[in-house]
Amino acid sequence: MYDGMPTILDQMHFIHGPRELLARYVACANDMAADLGITLRLSSDFARLVTLNARNGDSWPRLSPIFNPANADLRENAFFVEGVDEFGDTVMTSAGRLYDHGDRSIAQDLRALRVFYDDPAPHIAAGARIEVTAPSAEHICGRVMFSGAVWVRPDYRRHGLTKVVPRLTRAVALTRWNTPVFWATIEHKLEKMGVARAYGSWHIEEGIVEHIPSWRGNLPLLFMSMGQATLLRDLASSIAGYEMTTGGSRRIDNASANVSLSREDHGMSTRS
Repeated sequence: MYDGMPTILDQMHFIHGPRELLARYVACANDMAADLGITLRLSSDFARLVTLNARNGDSWPRLSPIFNPANADLRENAFFVEGVDEFGDTVMTSAGRLYDHGDRSIAQDLRALRVFYDDPAPHIAAGARIEVTAPSAEHICGRVMFSGAVWVRPDYRRHGLTKVVPRLTRAVALTRWNTPVFWATIEHKLEKMGVARAYGSWHIEEGIVEHIPSWRGNLPLLFMSMGQATLLRDLASSIAGYEMTTGGSRRIDNASANVSLSREDHGMSTRS
């Protein structure tokens, strides 16, 4: 097992949300990965993520500008979960980024390209634009987390990692940032294959077309969203399924789990 860096259990700090549930999910995800010979850890080295993506282009579409540090400052508002095998090679990733749209909607900031670039002007001048008709994107505002960059190396696929790690990424975002809303996009062909269902209990709508010449050209996408309460139900269901399969839970003893928590709203931030 690769042991050159701290694991996710060393790195977790349960600040927001229901501590016991989140700690149990992290433990279950860690155990499942360990059973496959994978060590999970958190990273904010997005330059390395860009390099990993380029090296695995045969099985991983080009990384979204959202997670490219050449386009935005990601030092404080983004992270990714990665799985590392016994040789130290990254075999899976899933990333999250925090946005605070204020009074603007996700749709407004998509159309303005602010979701992708700190400085959208040169990209707009080069012909980049986003069409948004998804109703939920017009109403969700405030603090949200975008979930993406999900990749599993082909030799590790069909082991259920796409059901575990994207949920883990959102769980980490919740306890770090207390984000009330999570959103993502997905290609139509992947949704038809059941990938969206594997990622979680998303509300899915038609209505995004990305025209970004420097990325993937014209790309129709589905808009996916969920609130905290839906995520927590997903995590609880996943824990129950894992514990039923393994005959019991393997719990973590982590000092950071002793942080006292207040009751917090688990609803979605929207505007009418």
